[in-house]
Amino acid sequence: MQNSSFKKVLVNVLIAIPAPAIMAALFYFIGGSQVFTFADPVAAASNENLVTLFVQQPGAVLGYLICVAFVFVLLLMASGLSKPQGRYKRRGTGTLIENDVDDGRERGLVKWFNVKKGFGFITRDNGEDVFVHFRSIRGTGHRSLSEGQNVKFSVVDGQKGLQAEDVSVVK
Repeated sequence: MQNSSFKKVLVNVLIAIPAPAIMAALFYFIGGSQVFTFADPVAAASNENLVTLFVQQPGAVLGYLICVAFVFVLLLMASGLSKPQGRYKRRGTGTLIENDVDDGRERGLVKWFNVKKGFGFITRDNGEDVFVHFRSIRGTGHRSLSEGQNVKFSVVDGQKGLQAEDVSVVK
């Protein structure tokens, strides 16, 4: 998770640094704001380096840094880094793993689960076994459980007896 956040920040920095220069160039070439016109038209007309001309403008570097910071913050917000991390995390299989939060569901241990057939049994805390089908597991795509995993679930009375619903793996 941290590696993903680092990549987002790095990409945002790499986009934010040249963004003000690109915006200034666009405004300058389309005849935009007076802010981007040179104070000394004679110097601008000569063949001097544009970077040197930019740096010589009063407040140009500060304005550039403010613009970089503004673009960086906008990109961070747009990339979703400002969102708080949820309490769920996906496993590679699509099954949700969640923090152990008391939400009223029962806890149990996976007795066995046949991945090919998509069902298995969970042993409740009282020792009773409950049927579990893969569709009852929280997540998307290929959802499965491993023997011995701690899980949280709700129990309903199914067609053939007790059945686990709303199953999630507990960290």
